[in-house]
Amino acid sequence: MIKTTRRALAAIAAAALTCMAGAASAADLVLPSEVAATHWKTRYMNEFAEEVKKRTGGAISVKVFPGGQLYNDQDAMAALGTGSVHMVWPVAVRLETVDPRTGVMNLPFAVSDDQMQNQCFNNGITKLMSSYVEPRNLKVLGFLRTSDLMFVFRDRDVKKMEDVKGSKVRVTGGKVFLDVMRSIGTSPVSMAASEMSTALSQGAIDGVFTSPAGWAEMIGMTAKHAWYVPGMSVATYAVVVDKGWLDGLAEPHRKAVTDVVAEIAKRQWNEAIEEDKKMIAKMTAQGAVYRTADKAEIARWRAQAAPVTKTFTDKYADAARKMADLAKTCNAN
Repeated sequence: MIKTTRRALAAIAAAALTCMAGAASAADLVLPSEVAATHWKTRYMNEFAEEVKKRTGGAISVKVFPGGQLYNDQDAMAALGTGSVHMVWPVAVRLETVDPRTGVMNLPFAVSDDQMQNQCFNNGITKLMSSYVEPRNLKVLGFLRTSDLMFVFRDRDVKKMEDVKGSKVRVTGGKVFLDVMRSIGTSPVSMAASEMSTALSQGAIDGVFTSPAGWAEMIGMTAKHAWYVPGMSVATYAVVVDKGWLDGLAEPHRKAVTDVVAEIAKRQWNEAIEEDKKMIAKMTAQGAVYRTADKAEIARWRAQAAPVTKTFTDKYADAARKMADLAKTCNAN
């Protein structure tokens, strides 16, 4: 019933798109996003649009719809293949709705910044995740760094694990994220990024598990307290495309799309790390409190999350093995 409803909504949105963006030709690339026009991801999307247009001589027109104008990311994922959406850059946990094995890269302490900057490992994990979604006519072209995620709270000054217990925390969704949040005593709430600031200010939630950019640009001083456990959750955006649409492009145009994604993804990782530092400095300059777990506290969080990892790896042993083999092959342990 849910899938049928989403398909119906996709058909309605496809008709509405004519009014919003003009009649679409076969080479139009519709790229919705739930994050704000001011968010850094939108900047990369606009860069992608401009570069693809230049490299294809205008043959492919990328239409970017930020701020949930057309779809939130979850519904945009469901609309891939309907003709109303051709590409989405959702948080990678959204891939779990297509194939749960993709959750292997969302496990706590599963991937690090160093690993994802190892090109061998990065290319390998992109191919592995894509192999899981390609039977659904989707393709993963790459991953962008979201952040090493952290908690931000309206009025909780967290200094240890016990301080988050009993809180209602917005997460990006995905079974792995939900299980991790429950394991530390929080009540996870899944909602679109565009809704979280209002929900926080109204008290519907107590906190958000987010990036420094999400904190500074979408939530602001509504959340005055941040708590960071280094390495716990290096989150990513997956660049997901309608495989049938991509395969149907002329080879030079297909190459332009894939090359631009690869070039942006390759340099974006370091840029995102530096951007995180700027966003944290921006918030602390306004009086926000930013705390980081020490080594002993990090070890406690690792131990607490270990059962979630084991439950997943026991169920999807092949995915866990392939990821471990990839790290070994690429010298990225």
